[in-house]
Amino acid sequence: MTRAKLKRQGILIRITGIYRVPYHLRKLNEEAYTPQVISIGPFHRDNARLQPMQDLKEEYSKRFWQRVAAENRANVLTIENEETMKQIREFYGECIWLSDDSLSELVWVDAIFILELFLRCHSKTWPSEDPMFKESFLLQTVINDLLLLENQLPFFFLEKMFQVALPMFPGVLSVLQLTFEFFKDFNVQNISHMNSDVKILHFTDLLRTFLLPQSLWPSSPRLPQRGNKKVKLLYSAAVLQDAGVKFRVSSDECLTGLKFENGVLEIPRLELYDTTEALIRNIMALEQICYIRHGYVTDYFCMLDFLTNTTKDMDLLCDSGIVDNYLGDNNAATSIINNLHKNILWVGLSTEYCKLCESLNAFYKDPRHIWKAILKRDYFSTPWRTAITVAVAILFVLTFIQTVCSILQVLQAQKLL
Repeated sequence: MTRAKLKRQGILIRITGIYRVPYHLRKLNEEAYTPQVISIGPFHRDNARLQPMQDLKEEYSKRFWQRVAAENRANVLTIENEETMKQIREFYGECIWLSDDSLSELVWVDAIFILELFLRCHSKTWPSEDPMFKESFLLQTVINDLLLLENQLPFFFLEKMFQVALPMFPGVLSVLQLTFEFFKDFNVQNISHMNSDVKILHFTDLLRTFLLPQSLWPSSPRLPQRGNKKVKLLYSAAVLQDAGVKFRVSSDECLTGLKFENGVLEIPRLELYDTTEALIRNIMALEQICYIRHGYVTDYFCMLDFLTNTTKDMDLLCDSGIVDNYLGDNNAATSIINNLHKNILWVGLSTEYCKLCESLNAFYKDPRHIWKAILKRDYFSTPWRTAITVAVAILFVLTFIQTVCSILQVLQAQKLL
């Protein structure tokens, strides 16, 4: 089929950053990929449930234009050109059936809303009538919506808008700084916006960046090797514990910090909230298309899936502090972890995780570890059991010595006779 024919039929031609979640993933949890209160970009613009926020976008737009100096307003209009619209169209993973004028209006309104929202959060100045200020739930819901993969604008467009509209800020304040401030609760590693290696496609991509060490960012000159080997961890957390494996929370804040040394498996902490599943699903969907050979977040949850077969395994991970379950139900947490990988294309784990799985599998198969674990669990698990075990052992040794002495006495007596 020719490229023109593909375009006419609306078939995906190339992926550069923003795309619809494939049906085989979407059908598993429709709500996880659908914005709740606000539409950003072209994919959900016709959703009637999201239309009430259009009035708020217009209010934000008016305030934003008040910030723009008169001499800069003409410069802002220069952004609206054929080349920019072409770049935006190419950034989406499917044909956008809108005219340049319609697409331009849509991305302008959405970009201005985002920038004005960021500036209000930065200055902590909220008009008393602003719903974001009056309704406590709304801002957090908008934050979550802005992280969904189908609800994105190209980050380069936000940067261009900010630089042209508010040139007094660049050098003092940047869109990247505003973005980091706005999503600070997700920046678990306290990554600085000043880091020159931070390069993002959009907000979902930023969320993924927050979870990975710098060595795994797309801008890293040498990403770790990934082989074609599909190694699996054969034993769950509870089974491994029975074999003597200890579980400990890793001091590493990034999700890739799994480590197994001297019988101790260290795993980075995972906090499970009502919104966690949706955010993780969107990151994994992003990795399925843009980072299929570097799906490091997908790897982490694949390892958790290996470790979690039953609620007993989840109980162990929660008791170890590895999972902070704010869902209130370990059955629900187990179900989430087990369902995240349904319909995910698995190309194998990273080389480091493959070695980790092989080490854990070998540890379990070594009978010495199992016997050691049984002894510790059944006879030395508490001070009371240890005392009883020691007492029984001493009694056994004394009894054995007494028996030997008795036998020697009998033999000596027979010899004298």
